[in-house]
Amino acid sequence: MNSDQARQLFESGGILLMLDAPKEMEFGIDMHFWQIGSQFHGVKMIPPGVHFCYYSERDSLTKELSPRQSFFINFQQANQMIVIMRWSPTQNLFQREHLTPDEYEARRNQRYDMDRLLGAYPLDTYRQWLSLSNHLRYDFLEKLLPSNGQICSANVYNPNEHKKTTHECTVPKNLTEAESRLPKMTADPQFALRFTAIEKKSSDYSGSDLTQSKLDRTDELERICLERFDSDIHGLLCELQMSFIVFFLGHLYDGFEQWKSLFRLICSCQKAFRRWPNVYIDFLQTIYFQLKYFSADSATGEHFFVDIDQQENYIYKSLENLFVNLSAFNDNEQMEGSDTEKLLARAEKMKKFLNETYKWTFDDEPDDEKPIIVELNE
Repeated sequence: MNSDQARQLFESGGILLMLDAPKEMEFGIDMHFWQIGSQFHGVKMIPPGVHFCYYSERDSLTKELSPRQSFFINFQQANQMIVIMRWSPTQNLFQREHLTPDEYEARRNQRYDMDRLLGAYPLDTYRQWLSLSNHLRYDFLEKLLPSNGQICSANVYNPNEHKKTTHECTVPKNLTEAESRLPKMTADPQFALRFTAIEKKSSDYSGSDLTQSKLDRTDELERICLERFDSDIHGLLCELQMSFIVFFLGHLYDGFEQWKSLFRLICSCQKAFRRWPNVYIDFLQTIYFQLKYFSADSATGEHFFVDIDQQENYIYKSLENLFVNLSAFNDNEQMEGSDTEKLLARAEKMKKFLNETYKWTFDDEPDDEKPIIVELNE
C-alpha cells in the first residue's frame, strides 16, 4: 500500500479507540487478533460497516487469559466514524463513551496526533470477514444483542443481597446447611442474548399438524420473520451469521446452539425456497463459507466433523432434507426461471464441496425412505 492509499483509508475509515486497556490483553477485530502493548490505543482505517471486536484480560500472575468478551460496532455515517471504548476496572470490561457533536469534532481533530498509537486494520483478512458478515444489519443486531451490548463467553451472575448473621459465622453441621448459606447467584439479565426462540412442537398438536410441521416449517419461518424482523426474511440470515460469529470468534457456545436451530429451520421448508429462491441462494453461500472455516482444524489438520457418523450428523441430515425437497420439486414442477435455476446450480456446487471436503454424498436415496423388503416363507 502506498502513502496516498494509506492516507485515503485513514481519512475515510473508522477509528476505534480502546482507552485504558490493561497490559498484555489479547484484542481482536473481525478475523485478526493481537497481544497488545502499553502504547496500544485502538485501531484505525476500519472499513465502513459492521465489525466484531473481542478481548481477553491476562492475569498478571498466572498469565492465564480470562473468558473472551466481545461487542459489535457499526461504522456507517460520516459523523459516527469514531467509536470510543474505555476500560472499566470495576466491571472488568470496555464500556462505550457516547460523544456530543462538539466532542466528536474535537476527537476527530486529534486523530493525527493519535496516529502512532493506533494499529492498522488488517485489510488482508477483510475479504474473509465479509464472507462471514455480509448479511449483518445493525438494526437487526440490536434486537438480538444483550441490552448492554456486551457478549460474554462465560455466564455473568449477580449475587443477591446477602447479609451474614451470627448463626452463619458458626461451623455448619452438615453439607446441606453449608450449601444453604452460600449466596444465591442469578444471571445478570443485561448480558442475556435475545436470540429468536425456535418453536418446539407441543404434544397438543394433532397428528396431521405435527406431520405437516415436520415436513414443512415455512409457516414457522414466516411467523419469525414477521414478529422479529418486520417480515424481512433476510433477518434470519443476519441472525444465522451473528450466531456463528459469536461462537466462532466470541467463544460463546450458545451461539453454536442457535446456529444449529436456525440451520435446521431454514432447511426444513418446502414452500419457502419457491417463494424466496434468492434468499436460499444466499443461505447456501453463507453456510459454504461457514463450513469452509470449520473444514480443517489448524492445530491437528483434521476435519471438524470427520468423526461424526454421516447418518447422525444434523448438518448432513438437514442439508439432505433441503436437497431432497429441491430435487422433488424440480421433478414435479419443473423449476424454471433464472432465480430457481441459479438455486439448483448453487445446490449442486454445495454438494460437490461437501463431497470433496467431508466425503458426504446426497445422491443416494435416504435409508429411512427406501422400501422395506419382506421375505415370505413358502
